[in-house]
Amino acid sequence: MGSAVAYELSRRGQSDIHVLDVDLEGELSSTERNAGGVRHLWQHPVNVELARHTIALFKRYKEEVGFREQGYLWLQKKDYAESGNALLERARRNRTEYHRLEVDEIRRRYPFLDKTEDLAFGIFGPRDGLINSNAAKVFFRKEAKAKGVRFHDFKWAQALKIESGRVQVLVESLGDRPTAQQRLKAPQTPGGTAESWISDKVVVALGAWAQQVTPLTELREVLEPVRRQISFFEAENFSFGNFGMVVDSSRVYFHPEGGKLLSGFVIPHEKPGYNFNYDSSFFEDHIWPALYERSTYFERLKQISGWAGMYNYTPDKSGVLGDVPGLPNVFEAHSFTGRGVMQSYGAALALGELILDGGFSTLDASVLHRNRLKAPNNWLVETLHI
Repeated sequence: MGSAVAYELSRRGQSDIHVLDVDLEGELSSTERNAGGVRHLWQHPVNVELARHTIALFKRYKEEVGFREQGYLWLQKKDYAESGNALLERARRNRTEYHRLEVDEIRRRYPFLDKTEDLAFGIFGPRDGLINSNAAKVFFRKEAKAKGVRFHDFKWAQALKIESGRVQVLVESLGDRPTAQQRLKAPQTPGGTAESWISDKVVVALGAWAQQVTPLTELREVLEPVRRQISFFEAENFSFGNFGMVVDSSRVYFHPEGGKLLSGFVIPHEKPGYNFNYDSSFFEDHIWPALYERSTYFERLKQISGWAGMYNYTPDKSGVLGDVPGLPNVFEAHSFTGRGVMQSYGAALALGELILDGGFSTLDASVLHRNRLKAPNNWLVETLHI
């Protein structure tokens, strides 16, 4: 997200930009540890528009970011056919291209999905796809650097305050990658000596760590860092076709990756906290049983590896974007609940307009302001959360 904001601000002529990152290589960042899917299917128009602008950019630079327009397939069980139809109607109202696939058509396009007795239909989005998240980050940074943006590694922002109308950022230099990664795992560790950086404007785009910066610590009451796990495995005698993301009715999702398969699942009631441990039983407890029930081709799977990363949950599962109340010239874009990559450029575009023009024009993201979190009636609840 931070790299996308730097890209957009520099594209609009700003060059005196400094990006401070705890670990620029991002081994523990959500960008590096996500599943790489991008889609237009959301319940609220603002989330659709953020994704629409982002995916359009990825399609324009598909070689640079590794974008593959291979579609998303959502499998709908008979028990939930009514909600599936409502989702299709919402997609129509949001002007997104999604089609109903009958079970016979699903089996024709996805012949390996041969256990379909419980399915009513599928929802297919042909304009969705997969992306190399690391390549997208590299693209944003390369373009920004070419316009003069400077990136600083191993920098931990402790606090923000306003001094004489300018923003003072207290920054701790962590020195090396092991120290930086340890701080990411235990962000409330007492900090060391900090130096003062002065800026006209500041953007907080720290993902699951946004609420660790004083005075944004007040957000700890409403934001929760939550672990998400992904398995990487191979299937015996499985023929890889040109298919994209498949979201099973169990909400286990999977897609091909480098001749193997990548799959994930949201564990209900996962305990909040900065946990990067991959459970040894995750694949056998959650991934394999669901895939076994969906395909005879998935009855024999061999796990290769797995990993865990962080999502920052808001109460409504929508992101936080806008100005920070009480801190003039401080802005924020974070907590997109696992979809930072697929909404990155849209968020950067909106925030760039707010910073440079004083308001939104291309897309109105005002509903994502943090103030909505105070009143459940203003929440933008998203349930299509995988």
